[in-house]
Amino acid sequence: MKIQRKDELINFIFIAFGSFIMAIALNVFLLNNDLVIGVGGLSRIIEKWFDISQNYVYWLLSTFILLLGSMLKKDNKKDDFIFRSFTGIIWVSFVFLPLTKNLTGFRLPLPEPISFLFMPITSSIGAILLGLGIGIVMRSGGSTCGLDLIARLFEKEKSIEKSNTMRTFDGLILIIGIVTFIGKDVFNASMMQSTLLYISSGLLLIYLLPKVVEFIDGY
Repeated sequence: MKIQRKDELINFIFIAFGSFIMAIALNVFLLNNDLVIGVGGLSRIIEKWFDISQNYVYWLLSTFILLLGSMLKKDNKKDDFIFRSFTGIIWVSFVFLPLTKNLTGFRLPLPEPISFLFMPITSSIGAILLGLGIGIVMRSGGSTCGLDLIARLFEKEKSIEKSNTMRTFDGLILIIGIVTFIGKDVFNASMMQSTLLYISSGLLLIYLLPKVVEFIDGY
């Protein structure tokens, strides 16, 4: 019993640590630059549209996905999975996202010759950190209750690779993000360079994130 409690405490600590890394990735590197991906990105889009707090939207969406996943998940560790996943939701939504909100003004101090690469570099760092955080939570027996859980369900029920599911949904969210944050300027010739950098950074993010998640989760 003591060993089991110790293991559960270790899982709890790692879920908190992974959630913190996720919040840093989202607030400092991704959402700060309107790079939207996953449930965090969708929460940012809804906040932009309806002026509803991103934290509450994240909590609602993640809880809904968790409830859906728990109904479809059938094994003897279901209760542990739900508890750990809900713990992760609380850490991200109500602790670490609010705590790191003030860091959204941070910008990488890049030298002038490569300053135009700000968006792709930021996207890459954000993808690595977000994938690291998600992977740590998953290795601790939980889920971030975002696209990773949906991808797990598709892999189990439909034998579709997790990475393909994540990239498909993230691609749709990126398209919505382009409409939301760029809008008509996507066809503006004077904005072409920044638009192309935004789109290429989003595609880089979509490519890297599942790679990092799979590497950490399967390490």
